[in-house]
Amino acid sequence: MIVRKLRLEKGWSQEQLAEISGLSVRTIQRIERGQNPSLESLKSLAAVFETEVSELKMEAVMSNQAKISVEEEQAIIYVRDILLRMANL
Repeated sequence: MIVRKLRLEKGWSQEQLAEISGLSVRTIQRIERGQNPSLESLKSLAAVFETEVSELKMEAVMSNQAKISVEEEQAIIYVRDILLRMANL
């Protein structure tokens, strides 16, 4: 998520971001792994990074939309295997 990118651009560790934002390290970890942050967490992070809540929220929504289901991932692997077998014939 964009939070990790912004944090790294500032050269901060997760612990430093947690301290500056008033959030827990665990919350920072969850957000960076793609879990939807609460509005309060978004407000804290937006203030720290001097950006709009809407920008962080949009990134969170787009990140979740980019995820694929287990079934979709299995289908992709299945088709990839078939294509590889066909290419080796």
